[in-house]
Amino acid sequence: MQTNEQIIKRITQGIALFWILMKAISLNLWVKERDYPLVPIVDMASWLHFGFLALFFTLAFWIIFKPGSKYIIMAILVTEAISLLGDQNRLQPWHYQFIFCFFAIAFNDKEKQKALQAILLITISTYLFSGLQKLNPDFIKNVWSVPILKTFLHLPANVIQHPAVQGAGYGIPLLEITGAIGLMFTRTMRIAACLLIAMHVFILFFLSPLGIDFNSVVWPWNLQLILLLYFVFIKNGVLLTARVFKSTANYVVAVFWILMPVLGLFGYWDKFLSSAMYSGKEKLNRFYFTDSSRIPRELRKYAVYSKQNASARIALITWSVKELNVAPVGEPRLLKSIVKQLNERYPSLDTLFVLTPNL
Repeated sequence: MQTNEQIIKRITQGIALFWILMKAISLNLWVKERDYPLVPIVDMASWLHFGFLALFFTLAFWIIFKPGSKYIIMAILVTEAISLLGDQNRLQPWHYQFIFCFFAIAFNDKEKQKALQAILLITISTYLFSGLQKLNPDFIKNVWSVPILKTFLHLPANVIQHPAVQGAGYGIPLLEITGAIGLMFTRTMRIAACLLIAMHVFILFFLSPLGIDFNSVVWPWNLQLILLLYFVFIKNGVLLTARVFKSTANYVVAVFWILMPVLGLFGYWDKFLSSAMYSGKEKLNRFYFTDSSRIPRELRKYAVYSKQNASARIALITWSVKELNVAPVGEPRLLKSIVKQLNERYPSLDTLFVLTPNL
C-alpha cells in the first residue's frame, strides 16, 4: 500500500505521459494551418498556437521528472486554458478530464488525500455519465448495431435485428453504470475495476487495426484508464469518501463533474464534457455536393464519391478524424461557425456549404 503522496506522483506522471502521447497523435488539432476550420473564442496568431503547443510538451516532459511541482502543473493549466481559447474543437473529453485532474492536484497541493479524492470523483463520474448517456435507442441503432455487430463482429442482418440481440446492447451502458457504483464501495471496488478494465480491453481491440481501426487518439486514453483502475482501486484500494468535499477546489470539480453532466443529460451542457462518448446521440453531419467537381481541391481527399452519379459528400466525422485524428465536437455553435467559415473561405463556389444532419 502506497502513501497518498506516492499515488498522486504516479498519477501525475501517468497523465503527463499519456497527455503528451495523445497530443502528438492529434497534432493538427493544436495548430492553425489546416483545412478543418478552427472555432476560436479569441483569434490568435499562428505562432501562438505553435508556441503553446511547444510549451505544453516542455512542461509536460518536465512534470514527468518533477511530479511534485505545483507551479509546473499550474503553468500547464494556464497554457491549456489559453490554448482552448484558440479553438473549441480542442474540447475533447480526454483533454477535459486531464485538465481537471491536474487542477485537483495543483489546488490540493498540501493535502494529497483531497487531490486523490477529486481524481476518484472524476473517474467515477466519467463511467457513470458515460453509461447514462448510452441508455437510449440511438446507442443501439448507431453504435451497437452498426459499428459493433455489423462492422466488427460481421453478424448477419437477421441476427442483428433480433430483439434479444438488440436488447443485449444495453449491457454496455449498464456495465459502466454498475462499474461506477461498484467503485464506491470497499467490497465491490476491485471487482468493479476488473470489469471496467475488461471493457477497456474490448474497446482497445474494437478500435484497433484488428477491429474497425478508428479514432486512434483514444487508444492511449483507454490504456491510461486501465492503469489508473489497477493502480488506484485494485492495488491500493483507495475509496471515495465524504472527505472529497472538504476542499474548496473539489467543490469546483464537483460542479463540473456532477452538476454539469446532469444538465448534459438534458442537453444543457456539451456532450463531450458530459462524458457522452459513443452514445449514439451525435448526428452524422455531412456536406452534400450534387456535382463533385465543385468540391475545393484541398477538400477532395475527405470526400466519398457516389458510384451512381456525379455527387459526393464530406462527412464531418471523416474529415475531422482524417485530418485532426479526433472526433468532431458536434455542438450547434461550432457547426454554425464551421459552415459560415467555409462559405466565406470559398465565395466563388456556385454551391453553398450546407450541413445536413442525418440521425
